[in-house]
Amino acid sequence: MAQDTQTPTEAAASSGFNLDFSAEGMAQLGQSLLEKAVVYVPKIIIAGVILWVGSHIARRAFNLVQGQAQNNPRIDTTIGKLAATIVRYAIFITALLIAVSILGVNVAAIMGVFAAMTLAIGLALQGSMSNVAAGFLLILLRPYKIGDYVEVAGQEGTVEDVNIFTTTLRTVDNVQVIISNGEVRGSTIKNLSSLGKRRIDVDFGIDYGDDIDKAIGIIKDVAVANPDVLKDSPPWAKVSCLNDSSVDIQMRVWCKSADYWDTRFDLIKSVKEAFDAGGISIPYPHVVEIER
Repeated sequence: MAQDTQTPTEAAASSGFNLDFSAEGMAQLGQSLLEKAVVYVPKIIIAGVILWVGSHIARRAFNLVQGQAQNNPRIDTTIGKLAATIVRYAIFITALLIAVSILGVNVAAIMGVFAAMTLAIGLALQGSMSNVAAGFLLILLRPYKIGDYVEVAGQEGTVEDVNIFTTTLRTVDNVQVIISNGEVRGSTIKNLSSLGKRRIDVDFGIDYGDDIDKAIGIIKDVAVANPDVLKDSPPWAKVSCLNDSSVDIQMRVWCKSADYWDTRFDLIKSVKEAFDAGGISIPYPHVVEIER
């Protein structure tokens, strides 16, 4: 068997590569690299400066648009935040395209690849895209806004954030709940604060031997005395049910949405104390022990 005794230089030459390690060849290589550096280094520096300036302008534009939206009472906070985000990314993407075009990259080819990737990602993430579509509908139709107290998808709390993917609630016991917008759009939305006031319904049970009219009078007097009960809607109290061991009287009063829970709990406490002072008893289950 013949042994191959070609040197690395001869092997490279026979394979079509011309490697010249002589002084003249190295000088030519250095000259070529220097020429390319002279051409591309300034372009890289300019592209980097454009990206830096673009990101700075994008950040300033985001803060400016969001600040203007927050200071304008006619613009919803959620829409202002969305508009600021769109402006920010539009400026940054524009700066990025200018930077890569300076480097000699074909921008049209990049846009074509980006469109194809967007289509492929959209087909792979159809569920997420439905959340995005639902998010845009929620932002445009505005069934609720940041700060509203709502009940959506079986959860109840104050709206902390609304973006194109999710809605974030903060419950009354300070728990953060994040709900996908697709789930929100597929459920009933109850905005409990958008109308400005809410009605409080509370049932009180009294003994069958007690004076019903006196109990109703006590309930109304307590409601009128509460400073958080709205005076434009007089308190209402009527017998609502005859239970096995009690006569139930329902109280209905109105208050501001923000005062709902405090007003409700204060009224329950005040009515109980007024019943005790007025001789009205509230029946409760009794255990009778029988001895044989």
